[in-house]
Amino acid sequence: MVNNSTTVPKWITIYLWITAFITLGASLAGYFKPDALLGTWEAISAAGALSLAGPLGLFVSRNFATAVVTIFALVKNNAAMIKLVLLLRIVSDGLDLVNNLMAGNMPVAIMGGVMCLIEIFAFTKIKA
Repeated sequence: MVNNSTTVPKWITIYLWITAFITLGASLAGYFKPDALLGTWEAISAAGALSLAGPLGLFVSRNFATAVVTIFALVKNNAAMIKLVLLLRIVSDGLDLVNNLMAGNMPVAIMGGVMCLIEIFAFTKIKA
């Protein structure tokens, strides 16, 4: 595989490092202190909501995997891998936007939408 490090603009690398650490932090917080992270979630009182076998486990797993894959691509400094990470983030942040719009959670929907737009723009800037 060819290392295409010169085709990734610096701002994309910085953005992805920041989002990787935020994503990793959210995953670890969800695992170790879920009530602090999800205290305002409407479904928190539902049976099994904070079970790792339920929605919390899916949230933790997805965020941890996304952070690990992002960090791996950034350490490898490979444009094609970074572009795939952006595609992964476009899909997950786009679905976060849709899901939170349907749930009426506007702050998270807006954040997902903004991140999705940034990632779409970044995706178009990588020539790999």
